[in-house]
Amino acid sequence: MGRDLINLDNVYANNLGMLEKICKTVNPSIEYPDNFFDELFPKDTKKDTFFAQLAYYSEIPVGACKAKLYPKKKGDAYPKGVHIEVLAVLDQYQNNQIETKFLTYIFEECKKHHQHNVYIHVPVNSNNILDWYKDNGFESEGEPLKELFNTTEGSADGIMLKKHVD
Repeated sequence: MGRDLINLDNVYANNLGMLEKICKTVNPSIEYPDNFFDELFPKDTKKDTFFAQLAYYSEIPVGACKAKLYPKKKGDAYPKGVHIEVLAVLDQYQNNQIETKFLTYIFEECKKHHQHNVYIHVPVNSNNILDWYKDNGFESEGEPLKELFNTTEGSADGIMLKKHVD
């Protein structure tokens, strides 16, 4: 039996730069906070729970995803669940089911951690992205948020999407 053409693998400290490179290549206008990538491997004792994977197409890194678990804590602004922070696939490799593999991975991690909701913020002007998430069972949650995304062109409004995972 042969290997799959598309594989996911963990992000490690030695390939963290690949995660960063893919994210910045796919989303060049997004300004990521300074610690966005480094927080996967914190130097202090406080450690949040993240799920991060790289996608390989025939052993070539072509996609990256990063999600964060938000357990409900008193005063927490984020709803309890897993929040997808980035899901990025190089243009030439989109529509090869890589995005679907990332979602499946995130849904499985959600179940392992006894969570039932997955969230993602999407720019309101990204109709293709909004439609893709809605086709995969996500629904709009609340009103659009003003100036949610910092981009090189300025700010962009966003909408939170939610999917319930059984």
